[in-house]
Amino acid sequence: MPSSPRPRSASAEANAQPLAGFTVAIASDRRRHPIAAMLESVGAKTVSVQAFRTFAQPDEEAMRAATEACLVRPCQEFVISTGIGLRAWLTAARRWGLTDDLVARFGGARLLARDPSAADSLRALGLDTIWSTAGATTEELLRYLLAQQVSGRRIVVQTENPTLHDICVALREHGADVIEVPVFTSVGPLRTDFPRRLTDVILRQQVDAVVFLGAPAAQHLLQHASVAGHVNELLNALRADLVCAVLGSSTGRLLTEQGVSPMTGSAPFVEELAEAILRALPGTALRVSAGDRELEVRGHAAVLDGRFIAIQPGPLAVLKVLAQHPGHLVSTSNLRASVPGWSTMDDHAMEMAVSRLRQALDDPGLVQTVLRRGYRLTL
Repeated sequence: MPSSPRPRSASAEANAQPLAGFTVAIASDRRRHPIAAMLESVGAKTVSVQAFRTFAQPDEEAMRAATEACLVRPCQEFVISTGIGLRAWLTAARRWGLTDDLVARFGGARLLARDPSAADSLRALGLDTIWSTAGATTEELLRYLLAQQVSGRRIVVQTENPTLHDICVALREHGADVIEVPVFTSVGPLRTDFPRRLTDVILRQQVDAVVFLGAPAAQHLLQHASVAGHVNELLNALRADLVCAVLGSSTGRLLTEQGVSPMTGSAPFVEELAEAILRALPGTALRVSAGDRELEVRGHAAVLDGRFIAIQPGPLAVLKVLAQHPGHLVSTSNLRASVPGWSTMDDHAMEMAVSRLRQALDDPGLVQTVLRRGYRLTL
């Protein structure tokens, strides 16, 4: 199982990595999610936003409903995510007078524990046949189950965060009867400037992709945008201006209902999602070729004849417009109309942006000035 997506060419230099020049925003319940390192390993720049928080405070009503479902008939698999979550579950079951019945269900099933703490909590109940994986993650346990024949099997999953729900949905799609026992509560972000920051970078087109990990991430972002009066702009951006990616159908449901078509990986795990982004983002670059020359304009950089070039936002905006009309004259008025925020820019400021673009490309003849008329890309 790969820990990060792999570049297409093992011989590629660091500055020619497949996602170099692209920026990806990541909305999750963490300050920095592991998927950030995966994307950065292939050149991407990432912006991490803690869009919501999770606490080990289970919803007792939901937990009781799940417990009663466990007792209806035998279960074949129990996935225990945390020792503290299991103890909270058993404490609640004791209040309801269901402890003995629940432990009996444990005894008749295969037990899969995420880590030694979860396994020790099961052993404290007198249960000693416990399965685990080397990675010590709930995701790895569920990945193992997805690789098995699970049709018709009852699987109880102690969920410790919202992203596990996407994997449970996948198990159901494979024919399993899945009972989720939530041992967490999710709430909004610690500070309102977190979703505002994410909204701003999306609306200003400062990111090329946004990744939502967990349904609350999308929910809280849309709530903030609605209160701020930007929800329609945000949805339009998610529909058309960038790559929108989600872990699975559960995370993407709210976005889909709003007309957004988010992409997913081949399976509801961050490794597969990172691979999907690695495949999708390069396809959003603007490419121009003529003879043996090739220009690729990425989110915040360009690749000219295989040479990676970081370019400032203003000059890059000029290059993007010119690259859409290679070999053709683009008037200064068309440039102003094509670049957001440039409607009042004077000719001198525009010429300065073009001058900086020429310096960055280190190819003075590539961008030609047609006096008093405009500019042309002469690739």
